[in-house]
Amino acid sequence: MPKSRITRKARLAALKKESDAALLDQIRRLLALPAERRTHFLRKRIGFRMSCL
Repeated sequence: MPKSRITRKARLAALKKESDAALLDQIRRLLALPAERRTHFLRKRIGFRMSCL
C-alpha cells in the first residue's frame, strides 16, 4: 500500500495555520495580563523608587 504524499503547498498551509494559531494564543495570553505587567517596558526609571511614562 503506497504512502500518501503531502504536497509542499499542503505543508506550507498547515505551517501557516499553526503559526497563526500560535500567534493568536500569544496575543491572548499577553492581553490577559494586568496592564502594569503588559506595559512595564514603557516605564523609564528616573530616580530612587520613581518612574515616569
